[in-house]
Amino acid sequence: MFDEVLGMATLCTENFRDGVRDSFGASIVADVLDPILKEIDSLRIFNAAFQQQSLSIDQTLADARTLQFKDSRWTQ
Repeated sequence: MFDEVLGMATLCTENFRDGVRDSFGASIVADVLDPILKEIDSLRIFNAAFQQQSLSIDQTLADARTLQFKDSRWTQ
């Protein structure tokens, strides 16, 4: 999801940057658009780490359930 958002925001920023002809436009790029791109990238990285941790937690819980069933001699 964040990859798509970052791609779209980058494309829009580059299109805007290509049309900049004065210092006001350049300041919008530097002070608004570039920080937004950095924030989206940070969210993308955070989301990827979150997804990895979530997967790891799910696997650990599945392993714990397997051990619990083995110890109690239950079957799934």
